[in-house]
This record gives sequence, structure tokens and C-alpha cells, in this order.
Amino acid sequence: DDPDAKYAALEAIADAFQGKHGRYPTFWLDKVCIDQQHINDGLKVLPVNVMACSQVLVLFGETYTTRLWCIWELFILFAFSNGGRAAKKVVVMALDEADDVFARFAKFDARSAHCFDPNEEARLLQVIDAVGMERFNRQIRGLAAKVQGIG
Repeated sequence: DDPDAKYAALEAIADAFQGKHGRYPTFWLDKVCIDQQHINDGLKVLPVNVMACSQVLVLFGETYTTRLWCIWELFILFAFSNGGRAAKKVVVMALDEADDVFARFAKFDARSAHCFDPNEEARLLQVIDAVGMERFNRQIRGLAAKVQGIG
């Protein structure tokens, strides 16, 4: 996805937050907060980091549903929290206003989602297979429907 669009979205959110609260928000960004050389260590504490967030911002671009780590983070949020409460924490912002975010979520299939590192992908898919691929897909589609119902 377009990094400039992501940055502009984050900047707009930060400025709006600052205007309302008199301070800038604190962001936990997986790409910079998880040591990319030791992703396994970050994976072990991912539930703690995700659950500690007051909100989870989804900057939904063209590739979002094809990036397995992004989907995994949403799955973690819903796996460790009441579905209704988790849905209220998720804020979805489409990077392209014409993008039908929830229609794309409704068609989600983990077999079409990948990681940059094939070893990480294999690890995540191993856990997903333990849950069951179709069950995992249904859960992701269902959590998107819950988020849409809240928003």
C-alpha cells in the first residue's frame, strides 16, 4: 500500500487527536515496535501489545487482506476479547475512499494472504491450521461484519 497515503492518514489522525485532547496520541506500530530480526519474540507478546491498545487502527489499503500479519493481529484482538468489545476498539480507515473495505473482508481467504518471510507465514499457517482454515476464514469474515455493525 502507498506509504505516503498511510503517513498522511496517521498525520491527520494525530492532528485531530491533538486538537481534541491537547496532546498527540501514542501509536504502537508493529513494523517498528517488533524487532524484525527476531519476529518470533514479538509474536510471543503480540497478544499483550494488541490488548493494551485502547484502539486498533486499520489503515485499509489495496493489499490489507493479503497481508497475513495484519489479519493475524485482528484475529488476536478478537481471540482474547469479547467480540462486541473488540469490535468497538477497531477503527477502519480506507486509504482509497472508493474501496469497499467490508466487501473485501467478506471474501477473505487466508490461502490468499502471505507474509514477506515465508518462515513466518509457515508458522502462522501452522497455528491457523490448528484452528482450521475454514473456521479461521469464517472468524475473520465475522469480525469484519461485527466491526461494520459498530461503525
